[in-house]
Amino acid sequence: MPKAAAGPLARADGGPAISPRAQVLVLIFGVILPAAVLVIEWSARLCAEAFFDPIPTAGHVVLVALVPLVNLWGLFQLGGKTQMPAWASRSMPVVLGVSLAVSAFYALLFLPLLPLAVVAILFYGLGLLPFGPVAGLASLLFIRSRLFRQSADANGRRRPVMAGLVLGIVALAGLDMPAAMTRLGLQWAVSPETAERERGLWVLRTLADRDELLRLAYDTGGRTGGPLSLLIGLGGEALLDPVRRTAVHSPQEVREVFYRAYGVAFNALPPPHTGRQWARFGDFAFDADHGGAEVGGRIKGLDLISSRMDASLSGDDAAGYLEWILEFRNTSGLDREARMTIALPPGGVVSRATLWVNGEEREAAYGGREEVRKAYTEVAVQQRRDPLLVTTKGADRVLAQAFPVPRGGTIKFKIGITAPLDLLTKDRAVFTMPAIFDRNFSIPEDVAHAVWIESKTALKSEAAGLKAGSAGGGGFRLEGTVADKELAQRRPQVAVARGALNDRLVARNDDGPQIQQTVREATAALPGPLVVLVDGSERVRGHAEAVATALGRLDGGASVGLIIASEPMVRIEPAAFEGAHKARVVEAVRRHSFAGGQDNTPAFAEALKLAGGDAHRRILWVHGPQPQRFAKTAGILDQPPARIGRAPANELYAVEPGPTARLPDEVWATAARLVPSHGDVAADLSGYLRLTAGGGASLIIEREPVGEASAGSSAEGSSHIVRLWARDEVLRLMAQDAGQNRPRAIALAQTHRLVTPVSGA
Repeated sequence: MPKAAAGPLARADGGPAISPRAQVLVLIFGVILPAAVLVIEWSARLCAEAFFDPIPTAGHVVLVALVPLVNLWGLFQLGGKTQMPAWASRSMPVVLGVSLAVSAFYALLFLPLLPLAVVAILFYGLGLLPFGPVAGLASLLFIRSRLFRQSADANGRRRPVMAGLVLGIVALAGLDMPAAMTRLGLQWAVSPETAERERGLWVLRTLADRDELLRLAYDTGGRTGGPLSLLIGLGGEALLDPVRRTAVHSPQEVREVFYRAYGVAFNALPPPHTGRQWARFGDFAFDADHGGAEVGGRIKGLDLISSRMDASLSGDDAAGYLEWILEFRNTSGLDREARMTIALPPGGVVSRATLWVNGEEREAAYGGREEVRKAYTEVAVQQRRDPLLVTTKGADRVLAQAFPVPRGGTIKFKIGITAPLDLLTKDRAVFTMPAIFDRNFSIPEDVAHAVWIESKTALKSEAAGLKAGSAGGGGFRLEGTVADKELAQRRPQVAVARGALNDRLVARNDDGPQIQQTVREATAALPGPLVVLVDGSERVRGHAEAVATALGRLDGGASVGLIIASEPMVRIEPAAFEGAHKARVVEAVRRHSFAGGQDNTPAFAEALKLAGGDAHRRILWVHGPQPQRFAKTAGILDQPPARIGRAPANELYAVEPGPTARLPDEVWATAARLVPSHGDVAADLSGYLRLTAGGGASLIIEREPVGEASAGSSAEGSSHIVRLWARDEVLRLMAQDAGQNRPRAIALAQTHRLVTPVSGA
């Protein structure tokens, strides 16, 4: 008869169950090696950087840590070194089963790497690491066999071990569920079928790991090491749909999906190189957007360290000029390119660009858009020398990019902006400050924009950081600092008094004709139908009631239609805005479910067709940040303007600041008017809609070439009036006949050194 067991897994006799040699082997390969693998991978992330992440969460670490701990417990039990309490001894078969499941999974996971590890052992001692899971599993099986062999009730202990195996598998699958749902949701979200795409977006919003999708937006190479995500990533979705095979998604595709799912741009969030270090996002990470026309992702180690704005405003000229000097530092291990989208003052134009090279400020050359980008690409990408490129990026937007910001060094450049003032009354105008709306660099909290604004007439601003003072020569000034967040979200305005009230000025530049500027009061004629296009994205949800309120305040008489950019699209034909039609439009906005980031491109194309080719018709696009231009629908907006003839007037109103990448960089889109935003959506839109209903009086500015005789005794204006005329003339030439007038438009932009849709610096 065997002796009575001291516990559920106790030995049958008092002597050691395994030899000293076996104990040493289990200690080395079952305890020390698996523990060392866990510690090294958790701290250095070797496998995560090269192949896949085997321990993406703390839960995975706990499960993996059970393997050496259980092996150590088995050594103590079999070696007769300790006697566990009854409750602990009874629970150990379950824990043993969990450890077996975990070690078996990781052994299979690392099995394809073992041939490489054998070779790596000859060159690097780290080649032993992939053998950790296999060694841990072998030790567990050995411990289990010996414990059961010595147990009085071995058959009764197999059931708890099996329960532990199931529990381990469930635990691994549960920990891997968010990553797996991220992979599955991503695969569905890129489907051309609307129903499947919406199912994928729902999965991403409710079940997936946003950080995992954010990581994939930078690099799709890395994979998590969970059973479900590997099954999906290696083609397991074919089990759900045998016709489909898993595709490799580019970072650009993932960025589109990220915006669709969460309504924010991937680069609006901190990149996933914080916390545990991923080398692929570290100091030597490759910048896939280098030299391109997109801002792309944030670059670690690239920071704005200095920002200075110097402006001169003239209320009498109704124009202003601002120079923005920016300096960047790069602490990463590679030379970097700084890229950003700048929102200009409404109607503004870049009229100067300089770059400091070896401490010397150098002026940029101007040329056709394609020519300057080609030259920049050759220098920035191929020769990797010191260029600066400034091109338009939609209505009142420019893309500025400079290379290199040398590793361990800095770069500094200047952007000069000429802009008209918005005439509120005959004796008061406002200037809207520019802002950074999209960027691939970081702005530390202690870095603010230093502002100095001068004028011959009184200045006033509601920006908290700007204080009034006196300038030399009896003028006025505002000076202080403005935080980047305030600059982008509030777009501070500076009120400028108009002194002499000159309604007619004549200005000339060194080159080009003499330009007469006339300010007059005009009464808006009754316009054609107004198509209100509302972005159905998540960021508009909080402003939907304000939009509905503004529409509700519009009196009857105007013809108004509505399109809400969503899936499915909401479309209401234009009709007299009264009675049931008005109530239908208002309620459609108020009751709509705004979600994720909607692709507004098909809706905008529909609005163009709905408005037709009548220039008296208008499109008002009410939108949130639009950071993503979708590759599959980007060409949709190319066809309607070409087919319907003259594009309707386009007005854009942003409920929140941010990039606007939906519209193509074509003249008809670049000429769109931005409705000023003052932080009160209902008030802003109500004022705009009153004007579009007709009958409202406003001050307008006209600029045209005149001869010496026509100029007469008109007062002299600044050369910036000529630049503003040239900017408008370029847009007019391209709108009339882009093919025929393009050379003339480029030559005009070059003469006046302007960045336009056909030219760059």
